[in-house]
Amino acid sequence: MNSKDKDIKESPEIEVESPEIEVEEPQVLTSEQLIEELRAEIEDYKENFMRLAADFDNFRKRIDRDRVQQTLRTKGEVVSKFLEVIEIIEQANKADYPDLESSLDGISGVHKLVSGFMSSLDIERFDPSGDQFDFRFHEALTTVEKEGTKPNTIVDVIQSGYKLEGELLRPAKVVVSKSFEEKKEIKGE
Repeated sequence: MNSKDKDIKESPEIEVESPEIEVEEPQVLTSEQLIEELRAEIEDYKENFMRLAADFDNFRKRIDRDRVQQTLRTKGEVVSKFLEVIEIIEQANKADYPDLESSLDGISGVHKLVSGFMSSLDIERFDPSGDQFDFRFHEALTTVEKEGTKPNTIVDVIQSGYKLEGELLRPAKVVVSKSFEEKKEIKGE
């Protein structure tokens, strides 16, 4: 025997401890236990649902309150701008104008003020004279025959139309042309 074999034979045996692995046996639930667990789970879902429903209801109420507040603020802004116009008209009513020209100057000033007020709110006036009738922007009050105009052409504007930030606020009230038929006398032979 050589020395290597001798060393191997004489070496003490080493014991290796393997940790014991405990395997839990699957718990077998009785039907009553299963029903109880499912009831508890259902109760959790119900509570979560009720909490979410309450949160959503609070959110909806907050949105409604915000909408009312925004409407009130907007009305306040419009009215505050309009108050200046009302005060000037009241002053004009109290003033003693010695002549027609100064009265017209006062009316012109009020018109400029109202136009500025409307412009500050991004309200634009449009006058569709000569345009083709478009039911989206015009309201035809009547039709007339007019020589030299194409049918459905706006020949007169009774009230101008207005747009608010590019969207129609009020349609223009107009008179529209219809086809012109020349009246020919039929001569007897």
